Amino acid sequence: MVKHVNQNHATRCFDTQALRERHPASSEAFEKNIVPTEIAVAFGGRRVRKLVDVLNLPVGVGEGSGETLGRETLGNPNPRSETLPASERGRCMRYLLGLMTDQEAKALAIACNVSVALHLTLLREKETSENKTLACQLLQSVAHSREGRCSIIAIDAVVAAADLLKHDDQNVRLAAAGFLASLAKHRDGADATLRTAEGNVLVVLANAAVDTTTHANATAVKTLCCETLALLTVSDEGTEAALRAATTAAMKKTLQSESAQEMPGGVLLKAAATRCLKNICQHGLGKIKAFEMDVLAVILPLLRSKDTDLRLQATGALQCLTIENEAKAAVAKTSALFDLCALLRDAHESVAENALVILQQCAEHPLARDLIRQCVSKRDSALVFDRRVVGESV
Repeated sequence: MVKHVNQNHATRCFDTQALRERHPASSEAFEKNIVPTEIAVAFGGRRVRKLVDVLNLPVGVGEGSGETLGRETLGNPNPRSETLPASERGRCMRYLLGLMTDQEAKALAIACNVSVALHLTLLREKETSENKTLACQLLQSVAHSREGRCSIIAIDAVVAAADLLKHDDQNVRLAAAGFLASLAKHRDGADATLRTAEGNVLVVLANAAVDTTTHANATAVKTLCCETLALLTVSDEGTEAALRAATTAAMKKTLQSESAQEMPGGVLLKAAATRCLKNICQHGLGKIKAFEMDVLAVILPLLRSKDTDLRLQATGALQCLTIENEAKAAVAKTSALFDLCALLRDAHESVAENALVILQQCAEHPLARDLIRQCVSKRDSALVFDRRVVGESV
């Protein structure tokens, strides 16, 4: 009888010739170069560089704008015949977005020119909506650093992102608006946005803010567009460009839209639009233009809002408008005087200070002076008619 003995790893031996006959494939176990048909996650300091290299792979015919975007476009003199499918590009960008959570990863991606690959993704006409959304989210992450903004400005990615505000997919619009808002938060990014395409980006933002298309993210997209316009109008150059782009009329229409009445997103939309109007009214020509367009009709009802930020922006805009004598008389003829007197006791200190300044400015007009005396309480009368502020004529 034959006795069977189980061999372990120490006693087992292999016949290499037999293994070679069983496995005749003699190719290498791993590819030396990038395999364009699959995405693998790298680890350590190589992970970001690998994913950016994968994004720089050429795009096949039919996926781009009608022709293959080879590696020559990206500065590589050795083009490959293989192409990267759109689904794999999406996986690659999702992996990369998950890795860019710290400054080191972002700096490495910027050094590898990730903005170029993302910009090309935005420009492709037949690119999937998901990939364009991911590209905008990656650009938004890159825009948080100065080097990233410089790379974005150098390749003129602002125009491509602004064009996506007209895209049919709501998620693409939301991602593009978020990227533009993040870029405009920084002074260099705001200046580049103002000077890009001769100021036409502001026209696109203003049109997107009054878009009547209804979808789940409509209010969020409009809020981001209004917030971007508010960030761009903090300078005289931005305010003048906004006036040329008819931003005042767009903000007024936004405050009167149905999206502004939604809860809770409508409050944020009204606050962003009112902030933009406040910045415009700080300009000499801007406050005249706003008064001529009857912006008071949409600002005065906001004084009764329960949202503190909305009251703060409304009183700030009204403070700028009431510098003009016509605006003082117009405010005095409305019931807003009672609202302003009530705001003198507002819980937020800045709102109360703005209301006090508005009443004191209106008191300089003879018609408004008598009306304010009838509305204000005796306790607040000494505060409003402080002769050190309004003068002896009052």
